[in-house]
Amino acid sequence: MANCLVAQSGGPTSVINATLAGVVKANQLNQIYDTVYGGLNGIEGILEERFVDLSLMSEDENRVLRQTPSSALGSCRYKLKRDNVADFVKLFEANML
Repeated sequence: MANCLVAQSGGPTSVINATLAGVVKANQLNQIYDTVYGGLNGIEGILEERFVDLSLMSEDENRVLRQTPSSALGSCRYKLKRDNVADFVKLFEANML
């Protein structure tokens, strides 16, 4: 199997944490990925290899996350630029271990 990496970016909305909770819960119910990682502070966190393992989130934690506004992983407004190939390479080579 493989790992899943999810991150939040842009403005926090009322559903951004519910979406994150859904990704985690879906993998717990039908395990496609070995581990679900969260990238802290969006693209910036991924580029800096700052991850948190979300795979073992309890049902209670998931329920609270679904109902909590804002961005649990933290957000950013970092803009990827087409001509900055190094950023794209780093994203795909991120080491989540």
